[in-house]
Amino acid sequence: MLSDTWKLIAVAICLVLFTADTVLKPHDKPNRMVFFELHRGDNPAMIGMMRDDLIKLPGRGASRIRDALERGETLTVWQYALRKTEDGSYQEVPERQIQLGAADAPIVTFGASIRLPD
Repeated sequence: MLSDTWKLIAVAICLVLFTADTVLKPHDKPNRMVFFELHRGDNPAMIGMMRDDLIKLPGRGASRIRDALERGETLTVWQYALRKTEDGSYQEVPERQIQLGAADAPIVTFGASIRLPD
């Protein structure tokens, strides 16, 4: 039979191992949409790319997209539109997929602003 001291030591080791596993283990971030603005014409369009797809590209923020486009890659992203819901509020919803090419590289900015209609 184990003495009380050995039981406490065993419990302490288990707690240390559990804490180390919890703290040191990388936590998976959910795959979510990252938003950008595409400045074509007078009204910027909100576009989005899934986080997992974005982090596969080298760089940071909008430079990931710009650099890929400047290298000649074609990227497929979602364009979002503003829709009025039944309760009168507005919601950004995916409208269609669009392709970005090299000409779009200088007109993509990180982040997006929602502009409500008058």
